[in-house]
Amino acid sequence: MAVEVLDAEKLAKSQAEKIACFFGAEIPEPGDWLFETAERNRQEELLAMAPFYLPKRQLAEGISFPGLKRPLDSWLYSQIKAGTVDPDADWLPGEWVLFDTTKRPDYNNGKQMYKDTPRFKGMLAMLRERSQITVPNAYEDVPRDSRFAVSADEIDGSSAAVARAVADILHIQVEQVSTPLYSSFNYIGNLAHPELGQANTWEWFRNNFGSGGRLFGGDSGSGGLSGVRCCLWSGYRNVSIGFRLQVSSPAGA
Repeated sequence: MAVEVLDAEKLAKSQAEKIACFFGAEIPEPGDWLFETAERNRQEELLAMAPFYLPKRQLAEGISFPGLKRPLDSWLYSQIKAGTVDPDADWLPGEWVLFDTTKRPDYNNGKQMYKDTPRFKGMLAMLRERSQITVPNAYEDVPRDSRFAVSADEIDGSSAAVARAVADILHIQVEQVSTPLYSSFNYIGNLAHPELGQANTWEWFRNNFGSGGRLFGGDSGSGGLSGVRCCLWSGYRNVSIGFRLQVSSPAGA
């Protein structure tokens, strides 16, 4: 689970080599925050996180380059035109992140579980015990330490209970912790982690939809890495929708 600790120059070089088949972009060296956070994560044994650089590039409709096997879904571009998602929803953000690479499990009647660390599972169980993750009667059978049946609001939205708990453990700002953008999920999946689209469950994305919804996707039967859907209410929960986290750079870094 431990994050490999590299120096800034080696890490920038390794990422440049990885994305050469995509963009050949110049990679800036990561800031100290990334190494400090990766080390805290290692010490706390919290999440299986790996560093990635997300170059400031547009994944425009019809784009093609070596390494891209599963492009963004055409539905996204229609929603950009319709104004229901942000106009830059097909862009990568241009930043270093620590990305949670934990594989999403296949569906098992709501009892499927990510292979999480005891530390992270204990955190989720605590949040449910404190009612910071709500457990409606219909979801009583979902394990208390599960990543499923958690709303986007509870992860990184209006209440952000999960993001706050992770930020407290890692000594970082709450705003640094979130689910990934759909474009980032798609890019990292194509670049290095195709398994992100190889389970018949879904996960939340950071993208807003409409006036109070969110995007989610990743289901192997609905496009895998390309797959994306919308939920009209970010407070919605479902036994087949889980989540992963990423840590971004602090404000002003």
